[in-house]
Amino acid sequence: MITNNSNKNTEDITAIILTYNEEKHIKRCILSLKKITKKIIVIDSYSNDKTLALCKKQNIQVFTNSYKNQAQQLNWALKNINLKTKWIIRIDADEILENNFKKKFFQIKDINNYNALNILIEHNFLGNRIKHGGVYPQYQIRIWKRNEGIYDNKPMDEKLILTNPKIYTSDLRIIDYNLKGFYFWLKKHQLYANREANLYLLLKKKTLKIKNFDKKLKEKIFYYKFPIFLRPFLLFFYRYIIKKGFLDGFVGIKFNILQTLYYRFLVDCFILTKIVLNNKK
Repeated sequence: MITNNSNKNTEDITAIILTYNEEKHIKRCILSLKKITKKIIVIDSYSNDKTLALCKKQNIQVFTNSYKNQAQQLNWALKNINLKTKWIIRIDADEILENNFKKKFFQIKDINNYNALNILIEHNFLGNRIKHGGVYPQYQIRIWKRNEGIYDNKPMDEKLILTNPKIYTSDLRIIDYNLKGFYFWLKKHQLYANREANLYLLLKKKTLKIKNFDKKLKEKIFYYKFPIFLRPFLLFFYRYIIKKGFLDGFVGIKFNILQTLYYRFLVDCFILTKIVLNNKK
């Protein structure tokens, strides 16, 4: 258990980190969280690197569970672990809290009148900050009161569903800063593209319930109305030109070519392959 007695409010927060082979990130993430949390727990998907040893050195409680997707893993933690603090913060292993996160958190007035906090996610792409192209500002609910939320069942872009959505939009920031490099990015996004294709098929079959407040999912439904293999180029134009992704300079063109053109084209390849295979069955 991680404790901090400098402020009684630090005892009201438990952090949940999902891990798989995160030896490069986990210590950095834990040290960032120690400033504000009473307890940090790790849900590991059977890592075979030094992740678990590093958690042990930091006196972090680790649970293991087979990974299916982010939503399933997070819901497993929420349902099976006795979380006793008032608040829960969810963070990825390759993310850290901004330096003054604790100070800004405790300055929020009437915080107990809310059940969840929207937090700004600051994205870094291969070591460079992305500020334009519709990427920033991006808000996500990352802090919520215990027993007030559970994740939906989407295979991609999971969303926290609150029983009583009283949400405070804060200026708190979580910094997404992966250190594993370009080849890891490629491999990870191949996995993401496959999951995204599965999400598309669920939407096409209308087997996925759509919540009125799931703005990101609605945007994807709109995107998928455009012709396959043409839509990545349309999205690139929208992000790079209309949303001014070009203002990020050289890293902006790299990010938009890879994150938009390459990734979205790959998603369409997976979609087409899955449709063809399903039609042959």
